[in-house]
Amino acid sequence: ATRISGFVLTDLIDGYEYKSYDTRMKSRASFSEEASIDDVVIIDIEQNSVESLGNYHEWPHAYHGQLTDVVSSGNPKALIFDIIFDEKGADNYYLVDALASNQTEPSPELQQAADQYLANSDPTQFVRSTSKSTVAHHALVFENSDSINFLYAMDQLPEAYDAKNHVLDISPEIAEKLPTAERLGNTYFDLLTSAHGAGAANFPQDEDGIIRRAPTAIHFKGSGEVFPTLAFSAVMDILGIPANGFLYDFDNHLLRLRDSTGTTVREIPIDEQGRMYVNYYGMFKTFYYIPYMYCFDPEMLDPSYWDGKVALVGSSLPGLMDLRNTPVQETFAGVEIHANVIHSILQNEFVKRTSNRQNFLSILLLAVLIGTLSAVPKKPFWGFLILGLGVIGWQLFSYSQFLEHRFMWEVVRPTLSMALAQLGIFSYIFLVLDKDKRFLKNTFGTYISPKLIEQMIDEKTEPQLGGVEAIHTAFFTDIQSFSVFSEKMSATNLVELLNSYLSDMTTILLENQGTLDKYIGDAIVAFFGAPMPVKDHQYWACVTALKMQAQLYPLRQKWEREGDRWPEEVHTLQNRIGIHTGTMVTGNMGSTHRMNYTMMGDTVNIAARLESSAKQYGVYTHISEDTYNAVKDQMTVRELDKVIVIGRSIPVQTYELIAEKGQEPDLYKELLPRFHDALELYKKQEWDLAIAAFETVEKLEDMFPGRKTNPSRVYMDRCAHLKQNPPGNDWDGIWILTSK
Repeated sequence: ATRISGFVLTDLIDGYEYKSYDTRMKSRASFSEEASIDDVVIIDIEQNSVESLGNYHEWPHAYHGQLTDVVSSGNPKALIFDIIFDEKGADNYYLVDALASNQTEPSPELQQAADQYLANSDPTQFVRSTSKSTVAHHALVFENSDSINFLYAMDQLPEAYDAKNHVLDISPEIAEKLPTAERLGNTYFDLLTSAHGAGAANFPQDEDGIIRRAPTAIHFKGSGEVFPTLAFSAVMDILGIPANGFLYDFDNHLLRLRDSTGTTVREIPIDEQGRMYVNYYGMFKTFYYIPYMYCFDPEMLDPSYWDGKVALVGSSLPGLMDLRNTPVQETFAGVEIHANVIHSILQNEFVKRTSNRQNFLSILLLAVLIGTLSAVPKKPFWGFLILGLGVIGWQLFSYSQFLEHRFMWEVVRPTLSMALAQLGIFSYIFLVLDKDKRFLKNTFGTYISPKLIEQMIDEKTEPQLGGVEAIHTAFFTDIQSFSVFSEKMSATNLVELLNSYLSDMTTILLENQGTLDKYIGDAIVAFFGAPMPVKDHQYWACVTALKMQAQLYPLRQKWEREGDRWPEEVHTLQNRIGIHTGTMVTGNMGSTHRMNYTMMGDTVNIAARLESSAKQYGVYTHISEDTYNAVKDQMTVRELDKVIVIGRSIPVQTYELIAEKGQEPDLYKELLPRFHDALELYKKQEWDLAIAAFETVEKLEDMFPGRKTNPSRVYMDRCAHLKQNPPGNDWDGIWILTSK
């Protein structure tokens, strides 16, 4: 991290930077599936094993010896014990051995029981089995002194532990930079000495208690030895790294691992203490877990299973106190942290942090960029939009870099630099350059739109441009063939007709919790859910559409009774409606002189396209899948199409709104199932069968006056076209509309 010496906010900023790191790591980890990694396998001391073999703390070490023999025989890359063992007393074993040996005429049952006990409880088997294994690695636990509990610093390693084959050849200058420890907490030194490898199991926490980094080695302060960590002990064996193969480059924050031939086989990014960031591949149990009880019995799990795998022995039981707090999960088995470290090294996949130079340049460039852009708009408040876009852009960049390349850019300091730059520019413009503009606005405020003046009086605030983004329902409707009959009418009659129509439609809209946005000629633009929240706004939009369609009948009767005053097209007048639910911005928009409460966004455009494209299907209320999903239990619909409308590249699933559930005309009870079956044949590209099915459905369609086509007829023509021009086996059923 970029740190400024003596800056009091450094620790606070670093804390937020860690939170940002955790969020990105958790996002990346969320894509992994449970048990998706099986080349590093965890032998888990879990509930079933405890229930089968008894209380874990009472298990004889012979169990672990048997496990070592069985797993080692399967030729694994490594067998790693993430468990700290203490030597157990053998008094009971020797007592039973003595009693069994001194029996002159023991009963067969007693002798069998004694033999079984002795075989399962041999206190030397674990050490013998470990000594024979060429892949067994055991955990060291390093501690610092604690004089309160009489745990004093050690001047040297215990004499009973022969560690010569377990230490690294590291210079004292490098060793001083590594995490240090003053004590070795292990007590079972015969086991450690017999182990092929041994390493520190320590995972120091950050100040907030989360494990983000893993040491690569630990420096024992007393006599100066440097031990690899448990994961690196196994990696040394797997990759052929000798004791002098750890080359620390603290200037470039790299640990280079060289094999016995001098070849650099890994370059691992490290921090100033030689720690690597743990590359968490997923949530808890992303690695494959196998119960302990299956693994030490070759009849339950064939040893050949372990060929080429890394086996880690540990526990996920809360009672065994090996659950840790990690960026991806608050409760995470410590043994799986080792698994992530090992897998990361073997796969050569590491989390890389940006250098101080990269951080400084990013902060500087972003501050200059946002400051420069914020000074361009004439209205200083637009600078906040620029700041928002800058922050979002940097967030997206940093997230994509981590998700795709595991490259960790700083987020908090660049964001603060952009905010400070924008606020500096805003303060200068607002307080100095805009002083005269504010005076003119306050003086001539009486010339603003009357509605906005009323809003100022009621709320005692000045209206501001801008809006609120939320999920609402957009609603568009206009009159079918309006331009055809408007040409046949005088301007006076046309205005009267429109006023009558718009009055009835608007009344329905407002009575059903809709908000009128505007009139555009014969079109009504509206939305549901703002400015006041409306529960079930999708439902109210559909109810409004159905009531508008129903209100056309008395209007047509009225105009027909008035005879030749109106063209014949007016007597069969229909309107089309498009409805779509999604994210939109609603609020006061326009200019600082005049503004309206309106809506904008892609949701609005889709609703408009649904309304205009309804005529291509011969339907009169066209709704999107987002609206349908909210009302499917309340409304009867006909699945219509999956289309890409003009101006968009993403397809939209659409439906024809028929009626509220239970109120649909009788003909639809037969028509809808048949249409659905025909549509399934169309999706399967069975063109001849689909055409025949649609021809049958078409006979049921209600071709009332003014209706020029219907969905069945549309699909008959489309099937014929696709039969002549097959879309291919990878066709996804999407139809591209070429006109509005």
